Amino acid sequence: MRFEILGPLQVIQDGRHHFLGNARKLRMLLAGLISRADQPVSSDFLSTVLWNDRPPVSARSNLQSYVHQLRVQLGAERLLRKPEGYLLVTHGEVDAAQFRKLAAEGSAAFDGGNHESAGRCFRRALDLWRGPAFAEFLDSGPIAEEALSLEQLRLTVHERWAETELALGRHAEAVTELREVAKAHPYQESLHALLMLALYRSGRQTEALETYAAVRDLLADELGLEPSPVLRRVHEAILRGDERIDLPARPGAWPSTGGTVVPRQLPPTVADFTGRDDEVATLRDALSPGRRQALTICAISGMGGVGKTTLALHVAHQLAGAFPDGQLYVGFSGADDRTAVARALESMLRALGVGGAAVPESVGDRTALYRSLLAGKRMLVVIDNVADESQVSPLLPGSGTCGVLITGRPRLVGLAGVRHLRLDVLRPAQAIELLARITGPEQVRAAPSEASEIVRLCDHLPLAVRAAGARLASRPDWPLARIADLLRDERRRLDELAAGDLTVRASLGLSYTALSSPARRLYYLLSVLHTPDFAGWVAAAVLDTSPEEAERRLGELLSANLLTVAGVDTAGQPRYRFHDLIRLHARDRADAEAAPHEIHAAVTRALGGWLVLARRADTGLPGRVFPTLPAEGVTHEPHVRISDACAWFEAERGALRAAVAQAAALGAHDLCWQLADATVNFFELHDYYDDWESTSRLALEVCERAGDARGRAFMLRDLTECLRMGPRHAEDEALEHALSAVALFESLGDVHGEVDARILAGTAFLVRGEPGKAVAYLDATLAKARDAGYVLGQVEAEWQLGYGHRVLGDSERAGVHLEASLRLAEDVPLPSQLCRIHSLLGIVRREEGSLVEAEAHFTRGVTLARSLRSLSDEITILPHLGMTYVKLRDPRARDVLGRSIRLARRWRARFQEATSLGALGELEAAEGHHALAVAHTVAALEIWRELASPFHEAQTLKSLGALHAAADPDQARTAWSAARRLFAQLDNHTEVKELTTLLETVRTGG
Repeated sequence: MRFEILGPLQVIQDGRHHFLGNARKLRMLLAGLISRADQPVSSDFLSTVLWNDRPPVSARSNLQSYVHQLRVQLGAERLLRKPEGYLLVTHGEVDAAQFRKLAAEGSAAFDGGNHESAGRCFRRALDLWRGPAFAEFLDSGPIAEEALSLEQLRLTVHERWAETELALGRHAEAVTELREVAKAHPYQESLHALLMLALYRSGRQTEALETYAAVRDLLADELGLEPSPVLRRVHEAILRGDERIDLPARPGAWPSTGGTVVPRQLPPTVADFTGRDDEVATLRDALSPGRRQALTICAISGMGGVGKTTLALHVAHQLAGAFPDGQLYVGFSGADDRTAVARALESMLRALGVGGAAVPESVGDRTALYRSLLAGKRMLVVIDNVADESQVSPLLPGSGTCGVLITGRPRLVGLAGVRHLRLDVLRPAQAIELLARITGPEQVRAAPSEASEIVRLCDHLPLAVRAAGARLASRPDWPLARIADLLRDERRRLDELAAGDLTVRASLGLSYTALSSPARRLYYLLSVLHTPDFAGWVAAAVLDTSPEEAERRLGELLSANLLTVAGVDTAGQPRYRFHDLIRLHARDRADAEAAPHEIHAAVTRALGGWLVLARRADTGLPGRVFPTLPAEGVTHEPHVRISDACAWFEAERGALRAAVAQAAALGAHDLCWQLADATVNFFELHDYYDDWESTSRLALEVCERAGDARGRAFMLRDLTECLRMGPRHAEDEALEHALSAVALFESLGDVHGEVDARILAGTAFLVRGEPGKAVAYLDATLAKARDAGYVLGQVEAEWQLGYGHRVLGDSERAGVHLEASLRLAEDVPLPSQLCRIHSLLGIVRREEGSLVEAEAHFTRGVTLARSLRSLSDEITILPHLGMTYVKLRDPRARDVLGRSIRLARRWRARFQEATSLGALGELEAAEGHHALAVAHTVAALEIWRELASPFHEAQTLKSLGALHAAADPDQARTAWSAARRLFAQLDNHTEVKELTTLLETVRTGG
C-alpha cells in the first residue's frame, strides 16, 4: 500500500487506486496521519488537523468515529492505537518520504562532485509531484505547515537540479523548466539568477537581460526593493560578456526574498471567484506597499452572504508576494465577545513565534507586544467578520509597512483612517457566470433562460447562487428547470438556498408561519438565549413542558430548517444551533410577539436548568476545592442523567460562561453567582483560570450592585482561590478578598464558608512571609472545622498547617498535620487534594532524610495528577521528584528536571521553575560541574526574589553558600549571613541555629 500526497491525496494498493470515498473529514484525517507517518500522533494534534483551534463540542466522539471508519478502509493493522496516540503504519511507502530521501541523496552526491548522480536523484524527486502538496487540505493549520515545508524543499530541489544541469553543461535543456518554475515563484531571485545564467550560456544574452529587467521592475513595483547583490552581479557580468560568470561558490547560496518560513495563515480562496474586478483593483491599489508612512486599513462591509470574506481572501492571496513577512488571519463570529480579542491576539502572537510562557496576560500588553513584533515588517493582517470597532482596534499594527483588510456587516464608522468599500450583490451576468462555474458551463448554455431565472430568484446574492449551484452539482440528473421550479415556491426557497438578505428574511417568515403555535414559541424563545449552542433539555426549559413535547417541537424546527444539529457533544448529548440570520429573524419574532415577562421567565428557567445540572455534575468531579451547594431559586429541573461529570462540564463550558453573562445582564444576581460558583471546582481541576476569574469577577460586580451579601461572600471566596492558584499569583488582592469573605460569612452565620475563607487567608499569610501569623490563624480555623464536622475544611486546614510548620522549621509537627490530612482525604476520597498532600509530605520526608518514602509520595502524586489530567499538579510535583532523584543519585533525575523546567517555562510557572533550577544546580554540583551548579542556583535565587518568597530565598542562599564554602569562603559567608537574616525574620530557629554553626566554621577556617 502506497500513500501519495504530492498532489491530490490517493492510496495505491496492489497497483490500483484504493477508493477512499468523498467524506472530506475522513480524507483530511488520513492526510494528517500521513504527515506524521509511522509515528504516534495525539488526539489533540488530530483534532487541530480537523478543526484548527475551533473544535466542536463533539470533537472527541467525531474523531473516534472517523478513526474507526479509516481503520475499516485501510485495515486494522495499518492504523493502530498506541498509548501516545494513533499510529499510521506505512513502512515508509509515502511519496513525501521518498521525495525527502531522494533530495538528501542528490545533495550528498552534488556536494561530493558527482553531478550525474545528483541530477538523477533530483529529477526522480521532482517527478514524484503530481500537483501542490496536500492541496485539498490547506485550510488545516498543521497540514498547511507540512505542505509549506514540502513546497519549500521542492523549490530547493528545483534550484539544485538546475545547478546540476548547468554544471553538466546542459544549459539549453534547463531553460524551459527554469522559466516555468521562476514564473511560479516570481520573488525567488535565485531562480531568476539561474535562468539568466542558463540563457546566457545558451547564447541568448538578450533574453537573459530581459529577464533581469522584468525581475527588477517586479521587485520595485510590488515590494519597493532593488534586486539582490548577487542578482546584480550576474547582470553586470552578462553586460560585460564576462566568460568567467559561474555558479556561486557554495551550492544553494542564492539570496531569496521568499525563502524564510513566515506565517501564512490565509484560508484558501475559492477557485470559482467571479466578478468584482473594480473592487479587487480598488483594494489592491490601496493595499499595495509604496512609500507610505501611515498604516493602510481597508474595510469591506455589506449584508450577510454578499461575499465579503471571499473577496478579502481573493485579494489577500493576490497580494501575498507584496507582503513577504507573512499574512495573519483572524476570524470572529460576528458577535460582540469580550474575550474574542484576547484569544485572537494570543493566536497571532503564537504565529509570530511567541511561546505560551511569553504571551502577556492583558489585552493591552498583548497588543503592545504584537505591534512591536510587526514594527518595520511587511505583513498583511486580515480580520474577518467583526462585530464592531472594539474588536479591530487592538489588532491594528502600528507600522505603515503593514496592511490591514477587515470584513464585517456593519460599516466601521468609528475607526479613523479606514478606506471603506461597501459590497453589493453581483450583476446579473456575473451571477450567471458564477452559476456556470459551479454547475458546469454546458448546463447553463443549454438553458440560458432558466439560469437567468435561478439567479434572479437568488436575488444575485453570491451565497444563494452558490447554494443553488451546489444543489445542481450534486444532482447532475436534474435540469436547471427543476431547481428553478423549487425556488419559485417561496415556502421552500430558504430550504433550497440557506442564504441571507431581505428576500431570505421573507422566506424565513413564510417558514415561520407554517409552524405550529408551540413550535413558533420555541423558535423565538430559544433565540433569546446567548449560548452558542444547546442540548435538547433547554427546549423543555424555555417552553416549561415535558421532554417529549419539547422533542416534538424541536423536530418541527429541524424539519423546517430553522434549527440545525451541531453534533453530539462529549457528554453524548445532541446539540442544536441557529444559523446567524435565522437567529436574527427569530429574535425579531420575539420582539414582535412575546411579552417581556414571558421572555424573562423562559430565560430564567433555562439558566436555572444549567444551574441544577452544574451542581449535579459538580458532585461527580474527582476532586473539589469547595463543597457543592444546593441549587436555589430554580423553577425548572431538567431530566438529564450525567454519567461523566467532566465530559458534561466540557460540553457545556461555553454555555455556562454565556449563562453567567446573561444572568448578569438580566440583573438575576442570585442565579448569576450560583452559576459562577457551580463551575469553580471544574475550572480548578482543568486549569481554566481565565474562565474562572472572568465569571467570578462578573458575578461579584452583580452581587455588589444588588447588595447580595451572601453571593458577594461566595464570589470573594471563589475569586481568592482563583487568584491564589492561577498564573497571576496576586497574593495581596487574594488576602484582601479572603478577609472580606471571612467577615461576610461570619456575619451570615455560615461556618463552612467562613472556614473556607479563613483557610485562603491563612494561605495568603504564608505566601506573604508571615508563617507565625498563618499557623495561629489556621489552628483556630481547624478547630472551627472540627466543631462543625466539616471534613473538607479539616483536610485543607491540616494541609496548610503542615505547610506552615515546615516553613517554621518544625518538620515533626508538619508531618503530623499532613498525615492527618492524608487520612481524611483518603476516606472521602478527594483525589485532587491527595495530589497536593502527597507532594508536601514528600517534601517534608525528603528534608528529614527519608528519601525512599519521599520518592514514593512524589510518584503517587504524579500518578494521581496524570489520572486527573491536571497539568498544574504535575508541574507542581515534578521538581520535587527530580530533586529526590538527585539525592538518591537516580539517573532519571536529569530527564525529570528537564521536563519540569520545560513545562514550567511553557506555562509561566515561575515557582516550579525556580524549584527545578535549584535541584538542577544540586545535580550539577554532585557531578562536579561547579560553574553550572552556581549558575542554576543563582537563576533560582533571582526568581525567588522576583516572587518575594523569603523562605525559598533563604533556602537557596543556604545552598549557594554550601557551593562556595570550599573555593570561596567570603562568598559562602555572604550567602549564609543573608540566609540567616531571612530565617530569623521567619522565626525558623532551627535553620538560624544551623547557619550560625556554619558561619562559625567558616570564621575559624574549619
